[in-house]
Amino acid sequence: MSGYYVQYLDRARGEHGALPAVTRRGFDRAVADMARDPHAHGAAIRGDKDRRSACLAGVITEYEISRDVLVVTMLKLVSI
Repeated sequence: MSGYYVQYLDRARGEHGALPAVTRRGFDRAVADMARDPHAHGAAIRGDKDRRSACLAGVITEYEISRDVLVVTMLKLVSI
């Protein structure tokens, strides 16, 4: 499998842009890794295996997986 395309909701895009540059670079590498197999990262939210929460490079994320179109939508980012 070649991986999933990652897109950001407007809120998450703004949160991504607000990350310090060094954190953002590490996060972007972690997202690229996660996109190869998004179900292998984090934990299901409220039992929904396609809606997940994961800590990627020190950033807590919530994302939703659309398996039919191979897209991961980043919903929320919180730097810790």
